[in-house]
Amino acid sequence: MKESFAVIAGGGTAGHLYPGIAVAEALVSLGKRRTEILFFTSDRGIDKKLLTDANFQFTPLKGNGLDRKNPLSSIRAVILLIKSTTFAYRHIRKSKPKVILALGGFAAIPGSLAGLLTGTPVVLHEQNSVPGTANKLISKWVKRSAVSYKNTKLPRSVCTGNPVRKEITDLSESCRSMHRSQLEIPLENKLVVVTGGSLGSLKINKSVLNALSSLEEVPNLTVYHIIGSRDWEELGKLTCDPVIDYRAIEYEEQMPTVLNSADLIVSRAGGSITAEISLLGLPSILIPLPNAPGDHQRKNAESLVADGRAVIVPDEDCTGERIAKEIKGIVLNEERLVGMTGIRDFKSGKSAAEKIATLLIEVAK
Repeated sequence: MKESFAVIAGGGTAGHLYPGIAVAEALVSLGKRRTEILFFTSDRGIDKKLLTDANFQFTPLKGNGLDRKNPLSSIRAVILLIKSTTFAYRHIRKSKPKVILALGGFAAIPGSLAGLLTGTPVVLHEQNSVPGTANKLISKWVKRSAVSYKNTKLPRSVCTGNPVRKEITDLSESCRSMHRSQLEIPLENKLVVVTGGSLGSLKINKSVLNALSSLEEVPNLTVYHIIGSRDWEELGKLTCDPVIDYRAIEYEEQMPTVLNSADLIVSRAGGSITAEISLLGLPSILIPLPNAPGDHQRKNAESLVADGRAVIVPDEDCTGERIAKEIKGIVLNEERLVGMTGIRDFKSGKSAAEKIATLLIEVAK
């Protein structure tokens, strides 16, 4: 087995993987070979798809989260964690990476434990304002904690920002008209993009469908509703005939094109999507996930609200009526819409990836 430079451990959602891919690309731009970088990921399909498309090597690790209400499930999760850690330990002993980057999520734990056992330095990256359970554990032995928010409390922290994927940082305002044309968005229409993440959000999906009748009074409106694979079977084929231009999508392959075309986004408030929204200066209606660890999504959203770029709708208030009210309050008020639109800051996303890549090179053994 060839020796590698870095193992990047984490996954399970696009939000965990995109920052890792951005850092991997930054390492390549700093002279590391693609073949020197390996990902330890979850065994979910989203991990395979994103890393295959990005042309990086990856090894899926089996695992489940702990369910305190289900002892048998928790026992199985611990057994899988031991097996995955054993596999990661053997792999790291053979490939001898110089450094490990932990991204959070289940797959980060076996890779980081293997780093501890082999003496391989570990750096973690926390995408959210409040660290998740995995990163809280891993932080006990890391060399550095790269955080996206200055107020995130982790040992040996350095504020790097949140890396944003190259497909977003490479976007250009000059391509906006072309991208809208590719999506067949009428020139005069306001485009509202709705997303609940790679899997989707049933609460947001149902609320948006219930909002459609109230949005009929809004002239020149397109609602681009990315439902997600989890709810597509139930909601994607519902027969509705709204007056507005409504598009139901299962999974969006060209999300950068869609975001570059949008006037407003309705979304959860995970670390990656809020970083992309901020970078693009995109006005947003954010519905934080109510059971997110440490209420981190609400705190992510509050940073955009403080900048005047977002409004928060609590999950318990996420109804068709409330979503329609918030959308109309923004798209029917041109002055407010323009005021919520920020200056695009593509350098910050690239800079965060470069900072973490440089950090990995500095601590590599």
